[in-house]
Amino acid sequence: MATPDTSRWAIGVDMGGTFIDAVAVADDGRLASLKHPRVAGQLAGPVLAAIDRICAENGVAPQQVARIVHGSTVVTNLLLEQNAPPVAVLTTAGMGDVLALGRQERRELYLPVIARPTPDERLFPEHLRFEIGGRIDAQGRETAPLALEGFDRIADAIAQSGVRAVAVCLLFAHRNPAHEQKLRDVLAARLPTLMVSLSSEVDPKPREFERFLTTALDAYAKPMVADYLRELASALTARGLPEPFLMRSEGGTGAWCDVAARPVGLAMSGPCAALEGVAASLGGRAGASPVVMAIDVGGTSTDIGIVEHGRPAFGDALQVGDLSLRLRCADVESLSVGGGSVVRALPGGALRLGPRSQGAWPGPAAYGLGGDRATLTDALCVLGRLPARLAGGVSLDRAAAEAALQRDAAAPLGIDVKDAAQAVVRTAASAMAEALKMRSFQRGLDPADSLLVAAGGGGAQHAAEVADLAGMTQVRVLPQAGVIAALGMLCAAPTRTLEQSMDVLLDDDRLQALRAQVDAQGQATRWHLALCHVGQEFAIDVPWLPDTDTVAALAERFEQRHAQLRGNLPAREALQVRQMRTVFEAALPQPAPFTAPPAATASAWAGLPPSGNGPASLFAALTTVWVPEGWRWQRLADDSLLLERSERASE
Repeated sequence: MATPDTSRWAIGVDMGGTFIDAVAVADDGRLASLKHPRVAGQLAGPVLAAIDRICAENGVAPQQVARIVHGSTVVTNLLLEQNAPPVAVLTTAGMGDVLALGRQERRELYLPVIARPTPDERLFPEHLRFEIGGRIDAQGRETAPLALEGFDRIADAIAQSGVRAVAVCLLFAHRNPAHEQKLRDVLAARLPTLMVSLSSEVDPKPREFERFLTTALDAYAKPMVADYLRELASALTARGLPEPFLMRSEGGTGAWCDVAARPVGLAMSGPCAALEGVAASLGGRAGASPVVMAIDVGGTSTDIGIVEHGRPAFGDALQVGDLSLRLRCADVESLSVGGGSVVRALPGGALRLGPRSQGAWPGPAAYGLGGDRATLTDALCVLGRLPARLAGGVSLDRAAAEAALQRDAAAPLGIDVKDAAQAVVRTAASAMAEALKMRSFQRGLDPADSLLVAAGGGGAQHAAEVADLAGMTQVRVLPQAGVIAALGMLCAAPTRTLEQSMDVLLDDDRLQALRAQVDAQGQATRWHLALCHVGQEFAIDVPWLPDTDTVAALAERFEQRHAQLRGNLPAREALQVRQMRTVFEAALPQPAPFTAPPAATASAWAGLPPSGNGPASLFAALTTVWVPEGWRWQRLADDSLLLERSERASE
């Protein structure tokens, strides 16, 4: 009688725009992965189908699954599409128009009309913005008590509007949250089903518009995210599976009910997970380069991120369409070029790729699902750089791709259809290379000193051409590149973050006081201080080692980051502390990738020669690799591919 399999498994599931990627890892080192097609208009259903499928294909019983980690694009897509019902905003008397006025920044200098800073009429229209008396000053002192005598009128208006969520955004709540907390209590008593977001919890930092906007968008996402995650968790438990943990944009994971309380923090969970997967997959094997650039090409966009010294790089800003959010998340540059990006010939004879996308539905013409516009995927299909059947079971119709490309690009430009396809691919590579160089230079990095790692279903298709244009000489293609975000979710530990806003000079006494606060918080993993010179408006985040760092050590670390990020080193001035951030990180739950000896499995590149020269298309189960002319590939011991320029490979 066969011995029953008692292995424990962990499952990571990433929901992208076209496919759902799933990775399962066992405590004996076995690893399985798959791509499952999305279904239009559904959220939880396809995720459950992907989990059911990976369990069935690998003989995993529900009681063997120790944990499930999930990430998705649902919040990002919601903020881009803005198709949810509006939310209410409750703010300090006189501040009702902050969200409509914004910062009056003008990013496009030559537009004749300045665009509105926020689509307030769609998200939080004027009739849903309510004001209440009471005031906290800039030092956090109450100068006027909260005026609750008129609250019944506000509560009645919110109830009659039918909104499901409200954002509470009061002046200086980041210094003293008492008034916001009181409003949450009275709202819960009057309207118990209403979802509430407090600015003092969502974004406890100064600058009213940024804090108000992030909080309002958190409230905007709450109903949809809560419904979706509740349905997913309920269906998993009904199957005997554990409730999901969610990947956060700022790194780490959290229980779904905790993460759903601040859903705006999910906006970049997928790209963050991909960087976690890249860092864990390399495991310090990036070679001599301390910096890794990752290019993740999906169906609708390309994400370019950075891994420095084995850790993903993070920032404090996120651009989602026309919305600029202050949100700690993976430092990723996203551009609207992906496999579904629509090709258009301009009257002057140039090509434009994107920002419009065919997405997964109806998809590129080659998908045969009703899409009739030429896309980047169609161009790759015409050039023979894609297999007849993609991972996830999508069959490609080359004749349909040629017809669409002939109509939309070749005929208007008066060129052969294959020349048009080549022009489309070069246009995509040029846009990706420019974005990569811009992201590098903004962080004081030279791409020529970095290793480029391909991720996502389409990253390896374009990485070598992008590297050529960016002056890079090496590309790594990981064996799980096509599902790297799902893999990365299983490499991220559960975390909890505390943020405390302040405005104090950094000296020995203050540093000692901060150490006392650290001791009172209990054991944490990482600490960061947001520092700036006296008179500066925007602080720079630097790591802090409470046990050993002196004021001089922090000042030196700040000045190095200042010179790298801002290109200059101002005269030494006293430093101010604007914020302290504490990250509590638990041990990585097991099983997890790369923590057990890898089980003997078939190579991701089965049937591929160990080395060779381009031009060549290399087809694997989860991704496709293009090796251009002048480049060479070599399979490494960890089953990744190393692509190098031929002249470098022969040195």
